[in-house]
Amino acid sequence: MIQAKIVADSINIQGDRLTTLEVVMPRYILAELNTHRMLSKNSASSRAIPFSKMVKEIEERPFIPYAWQKDHKGMQGNEYLENSHLIEEATRLWLKARDNAVMSATLLNGSVGGKAVTKQLVNRLLEPFMYHKVLVSGTEFENFFNLRCPSYEWEYEEGTIKAKSKEEFLNMFLKRYPTNGEKDLIDELGLVDEDLQPINILAWLNLNKGQADIHMMFLAEAIYDAIKESTPRELKEGDWHIPYGDNMNIQTLNNYLINTDLGKTDSIETLQCKISIARCARLSYQTLGDNPVIDYEKDLALYESLSTSGHWSPFEHVAKAMTEEEHNSYVKGKASNKGTDLMPMWVLPNEAKGWCRNYRGFIMYRELLD
Repeated sequence: MIQAKIVADSINIQGDRLTTLEVVMPRYILAELNTHRMLSKNSASSRAIPFSKMVKEIEERPFIPYAWQKDHKGMQGNEYLENSHLIEEATRLWLKARDNAVMSATLLNGSVGGKAVTKQLVNRLLEPFMYHKVLVSGTEFENFFNLRCPSYEWEYEEGTIKAKSKEEFLNMFLKRYPTNGEKDLIDELGLVDEDLQPINILAWLNLNKGQADIHMMFLAEAIYDAIKESTPRELKEGDWHIPYGDNMNIQTLNNYLINTDLGKTDSIETLQCKISIARCARLSYQTLGDNPVIDYEKDLALYESLSTSGHWSPFEHVAKAMTEEEHNSYVKGKASNKGTDLMPMWVLPNEAKGWCRNYRGFIMYRELLD
């Protein structure tokens, strides 16, 4: 269930790349993800999801740890339960805890003095067993990858294979051992099946020297692979990075502009940006509900509500590619004096140029409104 899907990927003329991904992860590592302040994020809200839907989700698709790490000193251990009976017992106890949480939350939601306790509280009891959806945008992922990705390592006579993902490791291994590599991966190491698809999570964890929580490492690995496999769309100066933009019908939007008062104030591009912001807020290109549909009118109504109430975080995912002039004028950092005290000449290094908040090379829609 841990996964990462790119919903927009753009590169500007200066070579800066902005990527937006929709990721699914265990809810309990959200706080860890939120420490990475160079990434803009929007997250599904436990406060907003109906209690019955939360219960159905964790009953049908609960988060169960991918591996059971043994108790250890310090932040990270490297030993895991391998006995199948012990793994089965740990899973049984975990799901029993899930069932107890559902029972307690259900009682709170329906029978406290005849009153239902709000979902804002009872949903919290279910969070350890939830998968969680987050929208993540950024131009600077390198530090995140260095801290959170796995480090799959294999030593051989001439050196060491070291990779941030299983796919990267397999490519490096097969390049190093072109003749017997596939056989070794299947028979000797037990890392893949006959189609070279990764299996046996414990075997992979035994190769892993990474120091993050294992589920955070699997999330970082999914993001790393998604970005590595994607080809960004080239933007000209002033072009927009628009998450979920591929799902917009331009002809329908043109008709909407013609037939409403928005045509007097908004361009087609502005309309796309507003709809994208609404979709980022709800983490979908569809309106919410039991039968979700694409509804531009509701998207625009949500945009106005977000703007009026000051809910600015969804406005960070939509961004404009900088012009050359903007790239030189949006700066952060410290200038150095290349002149004298009497005739100072203040100079900024190139790495200080092109910064708008946590993005490089792109001006987020939020910046334009603020």
